[in-house]
Amino acid sequence: MSELTIYGASDDLVEAEGIDGADEFGTSGNWTGVLEAPSGETALVYVDYRKSGTWTVALGQFEEDYALPAWPVAFAVDPKLCGYAVAARITVPDGTTLREVSNA
Repeated sequence: MSELTIYGASDDLVEAEGIDGADEFGTSGNWTGVLEAPSGETALVYVDYRKSGTWTVALGQFEEDYALPAWPVAFAVDPKLCGYAVAARITVPDGTTLREVSNA
């Protein structure tokens, strides 16, 4: 198993680390990526900059007919990463990739 850590930083960056495709992504406030496991399990990850100056991270189904994978997820503010952003730590199968699908 591998662990993806993903969170917002500054007011225009999404930081991701720990799996293939993880990188620093520029955003104008809302960012969406897709997690794809070798088994075919898929999930969307949303990172949203709020007008309050904080960041939110959420997971969702890729499409209606795709179940949300039962991957362990933990959410917390980690001052070592960014003190005003929720960071998600998602345990995914080895070989899972992250790909940006939207930067709106």
